[in-house]
Amino acid sequence: MTGVDSLKASCQGDQALAEAVVHAVQTLLERDAYLLWSDVNERTVTHRLAIYVEQAFPGWDVDCEYNRDGHDPKEIAFGSGDDGEHGSRVFPDVIVHKRGTTDNHIVFELKKSNNPESDDRDFEKLRGYCQQLGYRHGVFVRLGVRVQEPAVARAEFVYA
Repeated sequence: MTGVDSLKASCQGDQALAEAVVHAVQTLLERDAYLLWSDVNERTVTHRLAIYVEQAFPGWDVDCEYNRDGHDPKEIAFGSGDDGEHGSRVFPDVIVHKRGTTDNHIVFELKKSNNPESDDRDFEKLRGYCQQLGYRHGVFVRLGVRVQEPAVARAEFVYA
C-alpha cells in the first residue's frame, strides 16, 4: 500500500477530505521535488505543504507552527518534553483551523525519511492534539528525501 493509499484508507470521515489532503501532498511532491531531493530544512517543506493545504481548504486559516490556543500557549500533556505545570508547549507543523476560535479541523506532523527519530512520538502528539485541543483529524506524513522520484514513505490519518 502506498502512502497515498494509506491516507485514503485511514481517513475517518468524508472521502472528499482525504482527497483534499492527498491532493495537497501530491502537489508538494510534483512541484517541490527539488526541495526533497536537496534535503532542505523540514520547515521549508512544511511551508510549501501549507500553501497547498490552504488551496485545498478555502475558508479555513492554515498556519505553520502556530503555538496559540486562544491567547494562551498551545500545550498538551505530552509533547516537546518541556513539561511544565500544565503540559508541554507544542508547535504543530501545519494546522487548518479558524483563528481565535476552538474550531480546529486538521493538524499535520511531517518528518523527512532521513530523520532517525521514531514516528511514534509524532503519532502520540497527533493523538494529543485531537484529544486535548479538539482537532478533528491528525495527519502524519514521512517524506522521502534525497531520492530521484519524490515519494511518501508513510502517511496516515491519526485520531484520538
